[in-house]
Amino acid sequence: MKTRIIPFIALIFFAACNEPTKESPDPGEQAQMTMEQEAAAQKEIEAANEAITSLMRQGKFEEAAAYFSPDLIQMIAGQPPIKGRDAWIEAQRQASAIGSWDLELEVLDFEFHGDAAVERGRGIQTFTANENSPMPSMQTGGDYLVYWVKTDSGWQILYDYVVLDAPEPEMAQN
Repeated sequence: MKTRIIPFIALIFFAACNEPTKESPDPGEQAQMTMEQEAAAQKEIEAANEAITSLMRQGKFEEAAAYFSPDLIQMIAGQPPIKGRDAWIEAQRQASAIGSWDLELEVLDFEFHGDAAVERGRGIQTFTANENSPMPSMQTGGDYLVYWVKTDSGWQILYDYVVLDAPEPEMAQN
């Protein structure tokens, strides 16, 4: 019986030792793949930015909210944080009750990290007051930083931080 087991064990050992080794990924191919994934992510995120601003202009806040994580935290300097997608929708409804808002975004930097990305940019927001508005029509600029996460639903905003420019001092009239 021992004579049969030894050749069998030797055969298994020989097969295991001669198993073809897996090749490590080619660094050049891996770098090319990462660059392609980054370009695709940036393209999707820029399209999401366009969709969000377009949907918001149309008052379609629920549709725009699909681009935001349910756990969203939006921080706009000088205002309390908006926590959650539902709170974001409600904030947009309240803002639209006093006038119309238009937002233009420009991406300045984009960092890709697989299932996460960071977008830094500059925006110009134009507000046109209606008869119920407690504030006048105005245009404001500012910088933003957005942390995006890749989900089963696509790229979504998890953190959105906005710093508005200080308003220009009004010139004294003589």
